[in-house]
Amino acid sequence: MLTNAIDCSDLTVGVVAGTATDTRFGLDFLAYRQIRGLGLSLSASPQAQTQLQALGRGALTQQLIGAIAELGAAGAEAAMIYCNSLSGAVDMAAVIAAAPIPVISPLEVYAELTGRYRNFGLLAANCQSCANIEREILARNSTAKVIGIGNLQIVEDIEDGVAPDMIVQQHALDDLVAALVKSGVQILILGCTHFDYFYRELLEHCDGIRLFLPSERMLQLIRERLPQAA
Repeated sequence: MLTNAIDCSDLTVGVVAGTATDTRFGLDFLAYRQIRGLGLSLSASPQAQTQLQALGRGALTQQLIGAIAELGAAGAEAAMIYCNSLSGAVDMAAVIAAAPIPVISPLEVYAELTGRYRNFGLLAANCQSCANIEREILARNSTAKVIGIGNLQIVEDIEDGVAPDMIVQQHALDDLVAALVKSGVQILILGCTHFDYFYRELLEHCDGIRLFLPSERMLQLIRERLPQAA
């Protein structure tokens, strides 16, 4: 079902995500920046989203193409794939080629990072997503080192409304950052759009390492490809 964010400008951006929660996070992200959003989620829960990724790559790619076409028909001028797991589970080249509007995914942003960093930390929703993001990084920088962790329980806790500081504490994310720093990691990618939720709380523990979210760069790429929206 399509949902609307606050209508704040002449630009309309479609948000496609796995669950209603990360779709809402994407719409909130746009609304805060005074951009109208149209949202569409493909699954009912984090577990259902993980199972969705286990579908054939072709079938899931066609499902995403259909979702973007629906957003375009509803008035979206561009689409953000506001889901790392979904972005890595489909054939993004086929999606971009078939879509009636420009499409930006987190993977495109990560590709830009490969020329600036060699040692990556990666926290994702599940191990499938970790593997897909790592594959994209290594395809562009064969010397890159990636330490990846998938934790669906963090996503489920966010969906249940557990406070951000409690998520950092209960999942020992401060200890994870410290361990990554000791391993020489230069940048920790929060490879799930749900993880915007605790970004500020985790940032307090990130001395010596960059904490990275792709959302701002995704929006910048949309603006660059739609000059009338700049």
